[in-house]
Amino acid sequence: MNPINLITDGYERKARLYPALLLVAPVVATIVGVSLARLSTLESLATVIAGCGGAFLLAQLARDAGKKREKAFFEAWGGLPSIAVFRHSDTRIDAITKARYHKKLTTLVKGPKAPSPEEEAADPAKADLVYAAWSSYLRVHTRDTKKYPLVLHENVSYGYRRNVCGLRPLGVIVSVLSFIAGAFWLYHLRTATGMMSEQGVGTLICVFVIFLLWAFRFTPDWVRIAADAYAERLAETVDSMNSGSSSSKGQTEKGTA
Repeated sequence: MNPINLITDGYERKARLYPALLLVAPVVATIVGVSLARLSTLESLATVIAGCGGAFLLAQLARDAGKKREKAFFEAWGGLPSIAVFRHSDTRIDAITKARYHKKLTTLVKGPKAPSPEEEAADPAKADLVYAAWSSYLRVHTRDTKKYPLVLHENVSYGYRRNVCGLRPLGVIVSVLSFIAGAFWLYHLRTATGMMSEQGVGTLICVFVIFLLWAFRFTPDWVRIAADAYAERLAETVDSMNSGSSSSKGQTEKGTA
């Protein structure tokens, strides 16, 4: 990954950098809200760190955390959503539409015919090989982000949620430690001066809200919503495909469900 992509590439910025920034947000908020450090000093420090590759490193850590959790997600969900969506047993797409997709995909991807419901039930693994080939074909042929913006949008959403969820254990720890540090500082201020910083209290509330998000919102179920949406948008591109389509221009899929 090129560091400059963190600025120019929407996927790199939104799906990888933003989760990492969310992780450090409680620390930054606590420092700004309850310490005597000047904001200009913090801004200068952040600029130096980013210039030395800090932002790139954070994005890499977020990506790695998400990828480590991804396999467990797919196992819990019964496979990749972009493969499962083509199964007869899957109900995300109605049977009539799915039959049309199967018929079209057998003409686009040369190889085994579309499994029947009975064949799929008898040998699910063999059927998934066909569905996986279809899914791979669609991913390759929907790289034109101008032609398939919805696929890109849902892919970015999935990548962001996957990486945030991957950082969840660390996010909980960082939020708790930031809250404790801020509360200790306010207690010390109150004891020493008899005053209470309204800015500090507001900061603690914000940090606590971030903790609640890490603890109760950024869950695998939250990730699956985006994964399912990506699978559905990818499947919907079947109707716009033709046998002469090519991989087109555009960026590759950075994280797919």
